Amino acid sequence: MATFRYKARDARGELIAGMVRAATVAEAGAMLRGEGKFVVNMDEVSEREAHKAEGGHKRRADGRIKRDDVITFAHQLSAMVETGVPLSEALECAVEQCANAAFAEVLQDVSERVQGGGELSSALRAHPKTFPPIMVSLVAASELSGTMGTMLERISGYLTKEQQTTRKIKGALTYPVVLLVMITLVTVALLVWVLPKFTQIFAQRGAALPAPTKLLIFLSDALAHHWYYWIAGLVAAVGGYIYAGKTERGRRVIDGAKLKAPILGELFRKLYLTRSMRTMGTMIEAGVPILDMIQTAREVTVNAWYQDLWDDLDERLQRGGQLSDGMFESPLIPRAVAQMIYAGEKGGRLGKTMDKIATFTESEFDEQVKTTTNMIEPLMTAAMGIIIGFVAIALLLPIFTVGTVASG
Repeated sequence: MATFRYKARDARGELIAGMVRAATVAEAGAMLRGEGKFVVNMDEVSEREAHKAEGGHKRRADGRIKRDDVITFAHQLSAMVETGVPLSEALECAVEQCANAAFAEVLQDVSERVQGGGELSSALRAHPKTFPPIMVSLVAASELSGTMGTMLERISGYLTKEQQTTRKIKGALTYPVVLLVMITLVTVALLVWVLPKFTQIFAQRGAALPAPTKLLIFLSDALAHHWYYWIAGLVAAVGGYIYAGKTERGRRVIDGAKLKAPILGELFRKLYLTRSMRTMGTMIEAGVPILDMIQTAREVTVNAWYQDLWDDLDERLQRGGQLSDGMFESPLIPRAVAQMIYAGEKGGRLGKTMDKIATFTESEFDEQVKTTTNMIEPLMTAAMGIIIGFVAIALLLPIFTVGTVASG
């Protein structure tokens, strides 16, 4: 029995790849046709290679496509195209070198589409969950200008900066979430395990309990004997939040709350502004039409209020207006940014101006991340101290009362 590597299309026309064991090539083809597969290519591999490939497939079968995979692909493709490697061969090489099985299947489909005479941008557009809109738009622009290699490297740089921004915002939000969870766990532990022991002592002494202690006893009883209500309430709150986020009205309320939230509101504003300016600057410098640039900026800004802004700018531009007109009137865009865009439009240097604005907003975003982190740390620490201190005082007040009565 020999092992054959094959590429085939299934009943839905999707390209699949794998290995099959059979005595001959004809027998292997018959087996695949019996499974409803149309063979595109097939070749024999050695037993060692088959064993190695099967082991690698098992390790990577559940691989998820990450942004790192797309960045690496853009960087590798740029290097090969810049050195004169034909695009079809560069794509085949990218498929062979891909360590992620799920991403390799996507790249294989992209390669097949390009080899079939399609454009790279169209092939990428067929996988919107893998390749972001800006990547598709920039590749389409490079196909018209003949700057594929340079554009792919610019895409790699853009996606890298976007990934760094995402990591910064996650890092800024992770710390307060961890502290909030710790505060909740400590408080629940005190109410469920520590307070009941004190409650028994208070009952034996017959001491009059102050209001803070009564409140803690009530909460302790509710957590210990009616915990299912708390869980049901938590599930209802999370479900309600998810459902609201899928409705237009609910999404507006949530997005508006993000922008107006104390401390974090300014962080979200600078995040959306940074993404928008970086996207527009990259696309204008690449020669993408300004209306396509606005549409892409809308897609990368996942906030209903900012998307309204881009819709308004799109309408103004279609009526012959300028980009800066709507920005001056919007409270979401700082006046300094609108003024710089206005100057870039008047001087015919909008692309370079947008690049400078992107650098400016990125530095402001970095400073805001540091400021937010520095503000949240003492606030959350103080909140933890207040909660634990309140619990401790509420437990000690009855003891003091009993001691006073006994000494009197």
